[in-house]
Amino acid sequence: MKRLLAALAVAAVGCSSSRAPAAGPTGSAGSRAPYDLPPVARGTIAIPLDLEAARQILIFLSRPRFDAAAAGLLQTLPAVQGAIKESNRPAAVFEHDLAAAFDEQARSAVFDFQRIRENRGRWEDFLKTIAGRQAEIERLASERARALLPAEPAVSVTTPITLTFGLAGRADRLVLPAGPDGERVVVFDLARALADVESSPASEQIKHLSRLVAGEAFRRAWAAYRAGSPGWQTRDAALGQLEPLLHVVAEAGPAGLYSFDENFFPLSVWLKEPMKTSIDEFNRIAERLVSAEGDLDQRVELAAAIRRPEFAATVGATAGAFLADGIIQTLGLDAFRAAMSAGPRAFFEAYDLASRQKGKELIPLAKAVRERLAAPSPRP
Repeated sequence: MKRLLAALAVAAVGCSSSRAPAAGPTGSAGSRAPYDLPPVARGTIAIPLDLEAARQILIFLSRPRFDAAAAGLLQTLPAVQGAIKESNRPAAVFEHDLAAAFDEQARSAVFDFQRIRENRGRWEDFLKTIAGRQAEIERLASERARALLPAEPAVSVTTPITLTFGLAGRADRLVLPAGPDGERVVVFDLARALADVESSPASEQIKHLSRLVAGEAFRRAWAAYRAGSPGWQTRDAALGQLEPLLHVVAEAGPAGLYSFDENFFPLSVWLKEPMKTSIDEFNRIAERLVSAEGDLDQRVELAAAIRRPEFAATVGATAGAFLADGIIQTLGLDAFRAAMSAGPRAFFEAYDLASRQKGKELIPLAKAVRERLAAPSPRP
């Protein structure tokens, strides 16, 4: 671990080729998003795009009137089957909402196809643009997904992506169960996924879509990497009650970077206040964990909260993304990859080192965390 810290210190003061060029909030001088830096990972991340569900839904919505027989055929598509199952509603609700798209007086119950039908011309044009640039989108998403992974050991994964419309509720994606090939398909609601950039040029919408797709592919590759990494499989007893918290945040943080548009990096500059709120929440939980070491009931309650998926998706991903970006912007991407490969303790040690650099204005870790990091790690 001392060797790792020494390497991080060198990276902090040296000029690393992996650092991004300076840029403002509009990215005028180039993206500073970590996922836009050149990858070094030697594995392959394949991201095949399937446009058939979106295409068939648009064809259906282009009919002059509702066709019940054609609606039944739509339900044979895996993406539509998955959407109905995820909604916890019967297929009759799906058919009702499809029919509502053809009736100005009707209202959708769960699946909103009315706006898709109203704007079907625009979506048809955009889907043709995606089809024409499909290889480019798949390549860009793959490079972005590989950008944050360490070079070794090589990890190769496939993340099939299906584009559709009309997912239930407000979700912009769902993950289907593994098919015959063993791969779990991620289904994106194209309209929801692009809601934030719907008025932007097609080129910006495609870049936005590639980031979302890359994030899903990175999560899969990152999980495979951790599964084969000793640094992520060995328990660090010196961290005590903080170990589960640090593990969750260090695990979710790198993937959380893909949740932010490239125009908002460095996060410590352009999203300083929301990031401060997120780190403050992390620090508060860390302090509570340490202070509750003698209170079994409180420890159990906190541990249960940390294990919930929503904790990783909110505090873990947001606070972890800020920590990850702080490491990258201050110490460089090579130092970040080194910390990722070594495990949760190394991730937090790297951020602690970055936060001590003059002029960076990174939010410091709680005293309880810094004290536990100072304790010798049992790992060699």
